[in-house]
Amino acid sequence: MEKPFVPADFEVLEQVETTDFILRKLTTKDVEQDYEAVMSSKESLRQIFAKDDDWPADDMTLEANHEDLEYHETEFNERKSFAYTMRNVDDSRCIGCVYIYPWFRGGADAVIYYWVIDSEKAKGLDEKVGSFLRDWIEQVWPIETPVYPGRGLTWEEWEAFKEKNRKESE
Repeated sequence: MEKPFVPADFEVLEQVETTDFILRKLTTKDVEQDYEAVMSSKESLRQIFAKDDDWPADDMTLEANHEDLEYHETEFNERKSFAYTMRNVDDSRCIGCVYIYPWFRGGADAVIYYWVIDSEKAKGLDEKVGSFLRDWIEQVWPIETPVYPGRGLTWEEWEAFKEKNRKESE
């Protein structure tokens, strides 16, 4: 039986509002605005999940984005991982995303990724989101040891971390 990411009695919030942005469960209803946000900042997003990643592809389609969002929505509903769309304060547009994934290989219990569109990053929102997430994860979530690849860890440290914990979990 698969180990649950979060305890059954943990209430996963579907929406969180701050003075700078709103986080809301990412669903397929967000596909058009999410796609617009992703494609507006595709070059910088290629540094979010891995060093020199190929996501998003230059030719990524709205349909492919819909499939991604469908996956994230299903995972959220099944409490396997949690993806949030980041919205501006009046909830009129997507300005980024947050992903909270489990890590079962040791050394950590969650991997956190987030991105902010370039126009908002230029206004300092990326740092505000990072600060908020570290506090929110520590204070609200049942996560003891989160890691933030490319943020709290360099990509080289993250690769070494994964390799060390892969070997230890075998």
